[in-house]
Amino acid sequence: MTTPAPLQRFVDDELMRAPLLADQAIEETLLAIKRDANGMSARERLLVGDVLRALNNNRPLVVREFVRGLKENAQRELDQAEVARLTPPSGIGGLSLVDENQVEVDVEISRAIEAIRSVAEHELREVMSYTSALVGDMDVARDYNPLRPEVIGRALWEAARALPLQQAYQLAFMRHACLPLAQLMRKAYAGACARLEAMGVVPAVYRTIIVFGSQRSRGQQDAFFDPQANRTGSTTPLPGIGGRPLTAGGPPAPGPAASAAGAASAAARPSLDQVLTRTDELLRGLGTDGDRHQRETLRNLQRQQLVDSADKAADRELIELISQLFDTLLGDRRLASDMQNLVSRLQSPALRLALRDPSLLDNHAHPLWLLMDRIALQGELHPPPGDPERTRMLRFIHGLLDTLVAEQARDADAFRWARERVLAYERSRFEQRRGAAEAELHSLQALEDQAVAGGPPPTSPGALDVGHLDTVPADLLDDLSAAGPGEGHPNDGAQWLMNRRSGEWVHMFMQGSWVNAQLLWYGRHREYWLFGDGASANTWAVRRGALERMLDVQLLTALTPRSLIREAAGRVLRKLGD
Repeated sequence: MTTPAPLQRFVDDELMRAPLLADQAIEETLLAIKRDANGMSARERLLVGDVLRALNNNRPLVVREFVRGLKENAQRELDQAEVARLTPPSGIGGLSLVDENQVEVDVEISRAIEAIRSVAEHELREVMSYTSALVGDMDVARDYNPLRPEVIGRALWEAARALPLQQAYQLAFMRHACLPLAQLMRKAYAGACARLEAMGVVPAVYRTIIVFGSQRSRGQQDAFFDPQANRTGSTTPLPGIGGRPLTAGGPPAPGPAASAAGAASAAARPSLDQVLTRTDELLRGLGTDGDRHQRETLRNLQRQQLVDSADKAADRELIELISQLFDTLLGDRRLASDMQNLVSRLQSPALRLALRDPSLLDNHAHPLWLLMDRIALQGELHPPPGDPERTRMLRFIHGLLDTLVAEQARDADAFRWARERVLAYERSRFEQRRGAAEAELHSLQALEDQAVAGGPPPTSPGALDVGHLDTVPADLLDDLSAAGPGEGHPNDGAQWLMNRRSGEWVHMFMQGSWVNAQLLWYGRHREYWLFGDGASANTWAVRRGALERMLDVQLLTALTPRSLIREAAGRVLRKLGD
């Protein structure tokens, strides 16, 4: 895919203002350092004294490096999807060796990122709505902003590296620059939105679903803040495959008397199973990339006809509740649109199960919900839409759901089997990637043996390209020490690492953003660890000391699937309580 021209023009226009932004940031940083000097420790005053002199002597260079870093990183964001598409899915791409010193850089970059997010929270949401519109996504399905805080944080580190000082001084500059830069970015984001508005760009909307209470009248529809949402009355049949309506017999034929028409209508009313079966067929016909609004229209009409076809009040209540849960699930912006399409196909199976056993809604550990969580996780563990590897995954799961729907699965064993198939697919992917890296692993093991034996630090580890990793930032607050123990934030990092196994997934911040990485390998001494990015071919060889430091500052955590049903149920209950 190529970058949409409107988005490219937006970025180019904003980058023209970058030199002034950088110069203003330096000026505000100088003023902040001078203002806060009296409250600093003696060591910090010595650091910032040298920083002040270096900034005054190298100001044009610092500005230039900030602008260069911003341009390169913004363009990388724009090209990311195309790069991912062209990158071979196997092998090790761009292997970098991460050590303890780089983690210290991560901390300061993360502070800059979090400062921008905090100060410019509202403006960032506005920018997301406009950049979504520039790429034609009018529902704000994801963040298309190439100038988001992670990009600015990386550019700040590029500027800091331009100072002819040791790393400790560069980090001190970043520490004092992050707040002034965040305040300037707030103005920059607001200005960008104002310019786009003046150009006539209509921002996308954050899709909101108004959920009515379960006591609403039959035939009443959900209201959407969407001009394209279906407004058809409850008597309209759902168009089917080849023109076949969703209703079993179509509209009742006109009769000579109203009573006769009513009897005909009752006789023609489809059963719940018929409605579910017809809808399943239609949803399958949409495939993995069907139009979102078309899919929502099908679901809304299914809901109407299910309520109309239900004889028992309890069944109608259950249908409404399941529908509201899936409305909430599919309105989650964290769930990619292609994964929403897959999850939506589980609504009919969920209804079938719930009509037989209403306790399904109380059992968040039911295999159906666990399958749904695992399917949703695949969207985070695979490259972005358009990548061949993601396409293969979508086809696999789509076929799996076809099997479940065709068999009208009505018990837990069927969904337990389907989840095991998804896990087997994950294991196969891991084995392929691990096997493709076998040659590099031998070199990495030799490097570990050398380090354990007390040999000199490596400069050129054979087949491994040990590059300088500029950023490993993460969300980090100042009060990290106040965080309690947990799976992702253990008190004993060494023990936590000992409990990890190859194939497990972790959440870690690498090269400017949070990534979901798979543990591909660790050495026999557990001194060197190899992680692979789930969304690209990037891999990182990380030393144990660096991992322990990352655990200390919460840059690394175990990755576990979200409980989608638990989250959705909580949101529905809150809405009903309002």
